[in-house]
Amino acid sequence: MSSVLASIGSFGRQALPAARFAWARATGRKHPLMVTLSVTDRCNFRCEYCKLPDMDRDEMSTADWLRAIDELADAGMMRVSLMGGEPLVRKDIGVLIDHLRARGINIAMNTNGWLVPRKIDEMMKLDLVCVTLDGPPEVHDKQRHRGSQARALSAIELLRSRGKNVVTMTVLTARGIKTVDYVLERARELGVRSFFQLVHDSEGDPDKEIGAGITEGGITEIAQHLLRRKDEGWPVGPSRTYLRALAGEGGQGVRRLHSCGDCYASRYYLSITPTGDVIACPLTFREKSHNGREIGFLRAFEQLPQPQASGCACYPTQELNYMLGGQSEVIFNALGTALGDLITPAPRPPAPPDSAFDEAPETGHGFAEKSQRRLPLVNSRAAEIR
Repeated sequence: MSSVLASIGSFGRQALPAARFAWARATGRKHPLMVTLSVTDRCNFRCEYCKLPDMDRDEMSTADWLRAIDELADAGMMRVSLMGGEPLVRKDIGVLIDHLRARGINIAMNTNGWLVPRKIDEMMKLDLVCVTLDGPPEVHDKQRHRGSQARALSAIELLRSRGKNVVTMTVLTARGIKTVDYVLERARELGVRSFFQLVHDSEGDPDKEIGAGITEGGITEIAQHLLRRKDEGWPVGPSRTYLRALAGEGGQGVRRLHSCGDCYASRYYLSITPTGDVIACPLTFREKSHNGREIGFLRAFEQLPQPQASGCACYPTQELNYMLGGQSEVIFNALGTALGDLITPAPRPPAPPDSAFDEAPETGHGFAEKSQRRLPLVNSRAAEIR
């Protein structure tokens, strides 16, 4: 019940920002409706399909992130997604979450789940938690990290046992496309929705191949299968609109659903890199941008040009495009995800035993605990906060 009331309160606090966004759209102005905060490149995993930790960029200080939050909240920001790397490796992640809550922002986090039990108090302050689940152990652990599949499931059980709204995200690879029903079965048992998206370039280049190793016919097949499962009442997260677009026509699945030039990114949502660059989305860090630490985060957003890369099939980005385009089915589907148990009461599994989170000494996560390199401060207010 407490999570349901929190969801209602979160939406109530956003009435004024929503009105400001509506006015901005009506007058053709930019508005920072939704923001991705990529707080670190560091990660305790080395997934096959993600080279982001290799970028190893310096990170903004706590003070700089608080400044970014304040500037964008003052401008009408309604929702934030915390990402990495693995966001839970930042020791100050609780400070950032507390500040976002104090500003009335709806908060989601993408996590691999490994550190959830250590940070459970912070996790319970989030509105939504997204845990990656790529399939059974022989798929998930092969693609991500040895022993991580069982740990991800235990993290979901722990969060759900406390009433937290959780979803899973499955990266569709050539190895994993045959195991989507396994993911859906686990999701149904745990009381969560499962989302799916094609694997993108490991270095985050939207001009490179999407869905490597999967044919166009294979993309159509998996999209149509998920549509059938959704119609049958399985906890398939993506909207029917998204899945139909992915399926394409004539058995020719679609790898890019929008070009970057047609995307609403840079107009109504944005991303901030660990170093403070304000970009359209996490895949457009190679394009022209400005650094918020240098000119201000709101100003950097206002001066952000429309990206010109080839485009993507990233589920969150595409669903936002459909919602902002007025697709009612997508809007109601997203509301169901955001409100969770309030819309569709789901089972709550018992909390896993503490032993589920025991760490074998050979798991090798030490590289994520390296000394964090902070960027130098750029203003006196930041110095006071730090």
